[in-house]
Amino acid sequence: MEVKAMNFNLLPNEILLAVFEYLNGNDLFHTFYGLNARINALLYKQYRCYYFNFFVLPKRNFDLICQQHIPMITDRILALHLSDSEWTPGQVDLFFSHIPSLRQFTHLRSLSLSYLGSKEILNIPNLHYLNIKISGYYYIDGRQWEDLIRDYLPKLRTFHLSIKNYSYIVQSMTEEQIDELMNSFRTSFWIDERRWFVRCMSNEDCISFETVSNAFHYTDKKPPIVFKSTDSQDNIERLYTTIDHISDVTLFNQPISSKIYFPKLHSLSVKCPINDQYWSMISNLHDVSSLSLDFTTDFSQSKLQALLNRMPYLRTLTIHQKSLLPLPMSLFNCTFPSSIHCLDLENCKYYFNEEDCIRLTRSSLTNHCEQLDILVTNPQSIIILVCNMNNLCALRASFPDEQIYENRPSRICNEDKDIQWLIEHLPSTCPISRDPSCFNDIRIWIK
Repeated sequence: MEVKAMNFNLLPNEILLAVFEYLNGNDLFHTFYGLNARINALLYKQYRCYYFNFFVLPKRNFDLICQQHIPMITDRILALHLSDSEWTPGQVDLFFSHIPSLRQFTHLRSLSLSYLGSKEILNIPNLHYLNIKISGYYYIDGRQWEDLIRDYLPKLRTFHLSIKNYSYIVQSMTEEQIDELMNSFRTSFWIDERRWFVRCMSNEDCISFETVSNAFHYTDKKPPIVFKSTDSQDNIERLYTTIDHISDVTLFNQPISSKIYFPKLHSLSVKCPINDQYWSMISNLHDVSSLSLDFTTDFSQSKLQALLNRMPYLRTLTIHQKSLLPLPMSLFNCTFPSSIHCLDLENCKYYFNEEDCIRLTRSSLTNHCEQLDILVTNPQSIIILVCNMNNLCALRASFPDEQIYENRPSRICNEDKDIQWLIEHLPSTCPISRDPSCFNDIRIWIK
């Protein structure tokens, strides 16, 4: 360690300052402060682009940075992220117990506040960007925000607001109350002067008020029951155009407008047989890279083939099936995109025997597969997969559960017969081990 420190000290200041730019402030002080007086001087006097993300940080490190370091560099901090999450409760108040005011942060450009637990907004006259997330039992309405921004944030140009409440708050809030809150964001300040628009969405579990953004992505699995917006051009159809992942299990269990479509999907979960409504709502599957198939007793090879033909860049395929159902082996007769590199068959609840594995390796599904998760009946099945899948790089395989209980004592005693057998029958260049988090899984790194 002393040799490495000495070599590092030989680097000129310009290189050290360039290295600092790749690290956030937390890591900079944890890694470099105290090595020597020269580096301390670089940190305190010359480096001018500090970014601090306190979202996940041990409290002792947080206290040290706030008490010892931040007071020395307040005029060189460009971004702060504070959070009152369950992992860092009370962090915002604690920060201001160390740093009474943000007026001294004269070059602060970005402030992110997550899980804010109070109505107080910070005094920051040169702030240009504010991203604030609030979760609690109250709302700060549009008029209150307007007063706070006019008085304390005169140079604010970009404002991302997210207010979310859950459970009984949703049930107790009437539509009249929602409309009243939305109307507070319809003043000339919001609509004309700043052109910041607010959207309200709610379902049985959550209600949210968020500023409308082109970068917004709707991540809830269920479409919203209530949708309101201060932007006249904003509607639920537009909302769906931002979605990059949908599941038909939740999507088709409620009325959906015929005008809705999903042009930017990257991930898709489909229950077979495929709902005919897909073809009218999903106009473009060209960019889908991840597909999850859930099979029932009814399986249409022609419908699945039609779906696959529209996914030329599909990279990851996962197959789900209930354990009581037989796996439709005709699935492997389909022509699969050559782009599939990751295949997960573990959730299909079917154990592949040697004959099944031979059939699988002859399918176009595995022609370019590099990663495979699968359930197999015995070690011989693994050999078939490794020897016949030419592009396979990594394999994770599981044996039937009853084998765990039968052989577990011997495996614990490092007398793992399955591992030893595989070592004897596979090339010596393949590391073989059991997954420590799931003892029944065997991992093989092939190339």
